[in-house]
Amino acid sequence: MKAREYLFLRTSESVQAVAEWIQQEFALEPIPNGSDDEDEIGLRGPARTADATVGYEVMYNIYPVHEPEPDEIQAIDTYPVEIDIWLGKDEGTQGQEARLVFEHLIKARPDVPILLCHELSDLIAAYVPGRGVHEFPDPVTIYAGHADAWRDWVPA
Repeated sequence: MKAREYLFLRTSESVQAVAEWIQQEFALEPIPNGSDDEDEIGLRGPARTADATVGYEVMYNIYPVHEPEPDEIQAIDTYPVEIDIWLGKDEGTQGQEARLVFEHLIKARPDVPILLCHELSDLIAAYVPGRGVHEFPDPVTIYAGHADAWRDWVPA
């Protein structure tokens, strides 16, 4: 499986509401998946930086550990909605596309904290309303071992 980019949103909105929101923001079309699962919504649309199609999967964040030990905390634990982004051609362009989506969503919904991650480990950037965007130096992961690097940028 190719690498993916991930956005994690700290919002009380449902997956369906977030999917409708990004579908309108980016003029996306649904990806028929034959599933009745309303909590995983596939979308697709044109890339902005390449002649390609970008795929999106909007779902609830299933990765937080319930009542984690101090060494089990993750930056993504308090972000209930996840948006997976993939391009399938090259990771560089995919990363650029995810960055553009991140920046667009911040402008469209400045009230929503958002994390930008590569894979499910590397923390790239965080947006906190009223504080702006913070770029993390490479490598910073979402895991407890790097909590000192991200704690100030991840609402508890």
